[in-house]
Amino acid sequence: MKRTNAIRVPLLGIALLGCLNGRAYAADAPAADANAPAAQRPQTQKGTVQGGSATAPVSLAQDGTATAPPVTLSQASTVTASLAPQPPFAQPASWNDTYIGYRVGSNFRYPGVRTQSGAAAKITQNIGFLTTTGGFRYGSYAFNVDYLVSSMANPEAGPTNAYGYPTPGSGGAQEIYSVGRVTLSASKIFGKPMSYGFIRDFGLTAGYEFGTKNDAYAERARMLVLGPTVEFAIPRGFWNVTLGVRTESNHDGITNVDVHFNPAVHLESSWLYPFRIGPVPLVFKGFASLTGPKGKDGFGVSTTTEFLGRAYLLADVGSFAGHPRAAYAGIGYEYWHNMYGTPYSEQPGTTNTSVPMLVAEFHF
Repeated sequence: MKRTNAIRVPLLGIALLGCLNGRAYAADAPAADANAPAAQRPQTQKGTVQGGSATAPVSLAQDGTATAPPVTLSQASTVTASLAPQPPFAQPASWNDTYIGYRVGSNFRYPGVRTQSGAAAKITQNIGFLTTTGGFRYGSYAFNVDYLVSSMANPEAGPTNAYGYPTPGSGGAQEIYSVGRVTLSASKIFGKPMSYGFIRDFGLTAGYEFGTKNDAYAERARMLVLGPTVEFAIPRGFWNVTLGVRTESNHDGITNVDVHFNPAVHLESSWLYPFRIGPVPLVFKGFASLTGPKGKDGFGVSTTTEFLGRAYLLADVGSFAGHPRAAYAGIGYEYWHNMYGTPYSEQPGTTNTSVPMLVAEFHF
């Protein structure tokens, strides 16, 4: 395994988020009034909650209205998105949706992780996640924890050799990554619609991303995110954008140094579109994030702009067994360019990920 020239940090969500799904039956719910604001749902890393460097769901309250919390990108895992269309302005003060999920893909890459021949390693990852999301009087929240298990192509760290470097262990690397977001809604705070033209609502989003991994790089990611969020008025579903700043610190186990990156410009967006094909209720959702250069990594290499995008097409499979809004399954796709800000020239062939996935979610 070769050294990487960047600190390995999943983006969100990821989780925000890997997108957070809600329990509302999006395909059957009526579209919201374009002039009525809804609860804020800012977009996760390896958002996603994936990622790395995190996303949020919509649920039905006791009175039947649908609301949604923030969605992060960095999902590293869990970045996620909701399953419901936009509700009218009147919303319950508090609600909650909690669920577990699983996704798997077989073509993940990590900067510097190669086979013995020097080719970029193709890594299979099994990812389980736990998500809770909801609303409160002045806004919404979303928290996600991902547990990622890699194949032996990305081994866990074993004993150190004579040169002080860890040798490969006996199993695949394991990672825990958490993403959280809280969004304050202008409409909720002021108690009246804050829509303007094609904008449904405004908000302020704050969040974190924490992660640790037991491979040779010994990631200890710590990120904070802050920025304004705009939610656009679309006939069904939602689309929002957050532009802010992200701070990051991490640990590089290869050079054995703690790295404090410069604050970076961070742009993230999430979307959801519910529809039907015949009797099958479907939802297309996802997120995308763009993080600017953040200074030098643990090897003294200047980082570059990175892009992470993840999209899902899910069906309400529970509805065919008489339990609508309880189980969802489908496919996903993730694309990550210049992972963790690593320039392609530093680790050719290992800085970009393009991987299809299978996804399932079970709501309580």
